[in-house]
Amino acid sequence: MKAGKTVSVLLIALSLAVVVLAYNIEDQNMFDPSSASFFPGLVGAIMLISALLIAWRGRQSPSPVPEAPKAERSGEKADEEVEDLYEKEAITQKEINIRLLLFTGLVVLFAILMNYFNFMLLSFLFLFAAMLLLSRQKMFRSFVVSAVMSIACYYIFAHVFHIVFPS
Repeated sequence: MKAGKTVSVLLIALSLAVVVLAYNIEDQNMFDPSSASFFPGLVGAIMLISALLIAWRGRQSPSPVPEAPKAERSGEKADEEVEDLYEKEAITQKEINIRLLLFTGLVVLFAILMNYFNFMLLSFLFLFAAMLLLSRQKMFRSFVVSAVMSIACYYIFAHVFHIVFPS
């Protein structure tokens, strides 16, 4: 799949760019945990490892969907349970590309709007929109998860780590 290889290369390039930018922050040591370049460097390293794993996994052939054990196949309830474990949504490559472009636009919009709106409100809206776009979860569940995660992240970073967020 050519698109998968392209995405892997882009992810690797992006993560390398983050690591290089973190390394080039003036008067900072990327390997010192108290330095301003440590966290961006750590994020870049994690991104690079993840991108390499994605590229490596993309080279392997996809694993077949396992079948239910024969003993369980006889019951209708067992068939429903196994069916629930797998995706029910049939999605084409074109739809995947559209979702990827929309999500990329959503990330860019989030970065731009962060200068004009409250971080809590914007992070909630971003998470909610991303969950609706990328997953098949119900709207209420996406709403609750987005609200809880926005509040939890804000509390952890603002009150535990004492990091000032944009207001």
